[in-house]
Amino acid sequence: MPTSLLITQCLQNDFVKPLGRFDPIPNLLHVGHAEALRLLGENPAEGPVERIMQWAYAQADELVRIIHVRDWHDPTQPDQRAHLAQFGEHCVRGSEGARFAFGEPAGHGKDVASIDSVTLNDFEGTRLAELLEPYRSSPCRVGLIGVWTEAKVLFLAYELRTRFAQFELAVCSALTASSSRPHHFAALTPLERIVGVRVIDSVGEFID
Repeated sequence: MPTSLLITQCLQNDFVKPLGRFDPIPNLLHVGHAEALRLLGENPAEGPVERIMQWAYAQADELVRIIHVRDWHDPTQPDQRAHLAQFGEHCVRGSEGARFAFGEPAGHGKDVASIDSVTLNDFEGTRLAELLEPYRSSPCRVGLIGVWTEAKVLFLAYELRTRFAQFELAVCSALTASSSRPHHFAALTPLERIVGVRVIDSVGEFID
């Protein structure tokens, strides 16, 4: 049984792909140049997100299990139209924008799960609860990284705290981002004080 779970949230091109300083954002949900740069670095192949993912993929499943939560939309589905009308078209299934913004090592051998989320609640209409159920009786450590801090990350943390109260939840502030730095830091306070998530600033400490 793994002692830790790493859950990534919306680390996809439509949210975080690198942009030039004066490039227009590709959609309403992209975090923008500065925050994407903070997550991915000047060279995305060697940036913070890439490093943490390469580390995670190198760990045995008995130590770290990876679950990717990704937005995955089909504009032809009636039940998704309201969401896409509110937030604009993004992460259309199979599109370049829906692809992960980090590299997945070839032949890694990890048992990696992907959750296709179509709403703000990642448990709604997905198998996330089923994937997490085997860890209910264990003091499992769960680390969250991704975007947006004040929305998808916060909502997921709240759902995890509500459904799996025994989980030890942590968020790495260096590996989460929002549409602006002030929004990001403002969201860390309710995550810690209300939801009971440990906020860790250092990537190294988060790995430990």
